[in-house]
Amino acid sequence: MHQKKSQLDWYKSKGYLHITPQIGFGTERKKIIRKITDPDFISRYAFYPLIHTNIYERRYKRIANGSKDRAHSYISETGESVKSTKVRPLHYATHFDSLVYGYYASIIQNEYEQKLARNAELSKCIIAYRRIEIEGEEKNKSTIHFAKEVFSEIKERAEQSGSCAVLAFDIKGFFPGLDHSLLKKSWADIIDKTELPIDHYKVYRAVTNFSYILLDDLRVKTTKKGRHYGFNEKELADIRNTHGIQSFFESPSAFRDRIKTGKLRIHKYPFRNAEGKPIGIPQGLAISATLANIYLKNFDERVFEYIVEKKKGFYRRYSDDIAIVCSVEDVDEIQQFISEEIQKQKLNISTDKTEQFEYKFVSLGKKSPELISIKKTINGKVVGAPFVYLGFSFDGRKMLIKSANISKFYRKLIHSVKRKAKRAIKIAQNDPENKEAAIFRRQLYKEYNTKKTPTRKISNNKKRLEKNEVGEYRLISIPFKRKLRSNYTSYVNRAAEIMNEPAIQKQIRKHRAIFNEAIRRHFSLKK
Repeated sequence: MHQKKSQLDWYKSKGYLHITPQIGFGTERKKIIRKITDPDFISRYAFYPLIHTNIYERRYKRIANGSKDRAHSYISETGESVKSTKVRPLHYATHFDSLVYGYYASIIQNEYEQKLARNAELSKCIIAYRRIEIEGEEKNKSTIHFAKEVFSEIKERAEQSGSCAVLAFDIKGFFPGLDHSLLKKSWADIIDKTELPIDHYKVYRAVTNFSYILLDDLRVKTTKKGRHYGFNEKELADIRNTHGIQSFFESPSAFRDRIKTGKLRIHKYPFRNAEGKPIGIPQGLAISATLANIYLKNFDERVFEYIVEKKKGFYRRYSDDIAIVCSVEDVDEIQQFISEEIQKQKLNISTDKTEQFEYKFVSLGKKSPELISIKKTINGKVVGAPFVYLGFSFDGRKMLIKSANISKFYRKLIHSVKRKAKRAIKIAQNDPENKEAAIFRRQLYKEYNTKKTPTRKISNNKKRLEKNEVGEYRLISIPFKRKLRSNYTSYVNRAAEIMNEPAIQKQIRKHRAIFNEAIRRHFSLKK
């Protein structure tokens, strides 16, 4: 049965290039929906390989040799340069396959939400990959709201009892570590089946038994030392002009020929356990987040029963991040319980990321008692070390944006100015009368120097392939209106308002000075 248009949240357009063409969402809509919602069609359907790439997150971490200094990289004991970069593997599907995953995710998510609704308090505990409405508003909660709820709970419990404890856990290798047999059982349980129907099983197999190609193998040259080469633009243009499609390949047969000739390699099973058995699911699919949640459904129920109902604690899980607020006396027992329960799911807690805090009121001199945080470490206790959660920190007195995120904002600001300035200067050198530099400055001011982003719509262009009078396909631009996206400054203002914490706005008080200095340094024709 087809869903109504208002319910087709899974029917989303994607702009990336893949093995097969991008989909004409307007002209082919009914045909696509009819196929995807037909169990018989999906039961016979053959999924394409995914494309794999890595996302690198630059981090400013403490040097691993015992020093208190922080850096983006450091020299190890062996003399090698080690980068403090977190690598996130990403796998993404063809446009049609992505819609299939999205459709089945919507079915599973609907069943999951209905089961969670049976226990309203348990439902509050699972906060990732869900739409949780703000009471009295037609908006959904964000990580700002979730962080505030946890920090407020800490403050309230400390005020009532004089102190409380916070435990923070991180599930080790969450998505790559999911056991396939447990996932299959959880999937069947959610849709109230003893075994997965053929169409569901086909999707399950596509997720757990997936193959993939490397994005770097599609580039004109192999990526080396962090440098990403481009793709064959002439070949892509020929495919657009001749066939009227946007794709890495002109046809499925062209893709298969590339494989047969050995010019492109198919990979399988990137994730394995200690015994070499395939495990895990790829991050990046429209269904991945939903499967991760249902995988831990039984875990969440057991933890809720023990932590909330028995120990009268507070429990929140955001994907693989677990936060528990409890009494100081229950810390060791709860820590052991969480470790044992997650092992029942054939997963483990990252011991190096497990954190323990105590919040209590302390009198400093003649001043009234103040709530302070005390972090327990291997070397002892650190007074005033804040608990960091979902990009925010709380030291007992102030709720603030994580300092690393503020630093990242400043780095991005400087990088954007430098990049656009380089382009503007090059244009000006070739054409002194060109006003492009002034335009770039205005764009940057709008992006980084606006106190509050207005809620209005702005003009933009959509690109579409259209055949011209001589039979060639060309990209044409179609004007349309879209909502103005908020910038980081407006995000900071929103966080300060939601958390009722003016100190958050002060965290970026230097941004104008940093911005103007970057403009002064980089927008100079003398360089």
